[in-house]
Amino acid sequence: MQNKNIYYADEINNLANSDEQLLIDMSEKMFQNQIDEIVEDILQKKIKIVLLAGPSSSGKTTTSAILKEKLKDKNKTSIFVSLDDFFLNRVDTPLLPNGNYDYENVTALDIEYFHKFLHSLLTTTEAEMPKYNFLTGRREEKYIHLDIDDDTIVIIEGLHALNPILVNGYNGYEKYIYKVYICAQSDFYSENECLLSCVEVRLLRRLLRDNLTRGRDIETTLNTWHEVLDGEKKYIDPYKNDVDFSIDSVHMYEPLLYANYLVSLLNKNNSQDCNNLVKKLKQFKPINNNLVPKNSLLREFIGV
Repeated sequence: MQNKNIYYADEINNLANSDEQLLIDMSEKMFQNQIDEIVEDILQKKIKIVLLAGPSSSGKTTTSAILKEKLKDKNKTSIFVSLDDFFLNRVDTPLLPNGNYDYENVTALDIEYFHKFLHSLLTTTEAEMPKYNFLTGRREEKYIHLDIDDDTIVIIEGLHALNPILVNGYNGYEKYIYKVYICAQSDFYSENECLLSCVEVRLLRRLLRDNLTRGRDIETTLNTWHEVLDGEKKYIDPYKNDVDFSIDSVHMYEPLLYANYLVSLLNKNNSQDCNNLVKKLKQFKPINNNLVPKNSLLREFIGV
């Protein structure tokens, strides 16, 4: 695991006042450098399967896409497989004690079909990939046919990608599997006090993404956040240290970016949680969102 970084609000605000674009470029470069290290490692070790996992709002999807593009730049073909497409139909999803669907549970996935899919892909270079429809809560009837060659790298992304239950039994392939854990791992401080923890950074990302792209209000996301964290402790944390590389997805300018988007939304909800987050965000100078690169991981949360 990487050592946790600490960013200081005053220093970041000063950088933003001096040159917003430079601050953004520095942050993006720090993140991209981590992906470059992974690419070099993958090529050197002749990897066939990349397992990329992390908790909610870590940036898994965008990171997988960036990794795919960087491999392409190295003349290496790869395909992207999202574990989200292996969800059971909603009616078959396990339930929490309160009756809510337990999407954080690894058994919310069709593990039997995933094993069949991966076995077929590795042994015959062909497989039928499902497509899950989140609006209907069901798997689409039409599957996507994959046909790869022996040199293709398969990038498998999802909450549970590191769970041994998914890749157990593939004897002989262990040395070709590369494990990546991604998470927000840096905190923001004001002097000697933690102002915004890495967990709160993920919460801000999720609040923004849920509101902008999934039609969920702030209150709904906040009320289910504890369920998300409980699921992470059970199904993700036990495997996060047994990896080849750990990515810190925090961009040091992102609280400044969220100050633009979230303060007005949070102010509409007169709760203690919302008031606390507003108080924290107001200590960061809002930054021009138009300066954020189109391929930035943060676009996963603020939109294009």
